[in-house]
Amino acid sequence: RDTYLMRLLDRPIIWIVIFGFLTAFVWEALQMPFYAMDHLSHRQMTMICAVASIADAGLMALAYGLAARVGSPGVSNPMPLLIYMGAGLAATALVEQVVVSASWGWRYSEAMPLIPGTTIGIVPLLMWIMVPLVTLWLARRMTRRAA
Repeated sequence: RDTYLMRLLDRPIIWIVIFGFLTAFVWEALQMPFYAMDHLSHRQMTMICAVASIADAGLMALAYGLAARVGSPGVSNPMPLLIYMGAGLAATALVEQVVVSASWGWRYSEAMPLIPGTTIGIVPLLMWIMVPLVTLWLARRMTRRAA
């Protein structure tokens, strides 16, 4: 029988949120050495990673929703994937540019490589290539299995 939960779990955006949070959390934790967070406790760093991962998952869901309006991605229609990836990359570049230069924002450690001529770190941009692609791949595998 088809239950509400089964129908819900067959929606890719649900898996985008779930896997988006989980994969982003792992990435956020691994990228901590690239940020100046020596003054924080492990608990505080974990909470920062969790909050950032919630925001990351929300952004992935928003980007997926925008991309889904264009249609299904494929060889003949790469636009949804470009929108999904581009929205996240653009938002990340904007957030990093604003927050790193703000007095209330975060700071990079000496280990963070920067895009030449900017204050934008390469590691957060790499995140927005790797994490959304892995998330999308996992979400598609789950919805195929649920179907």
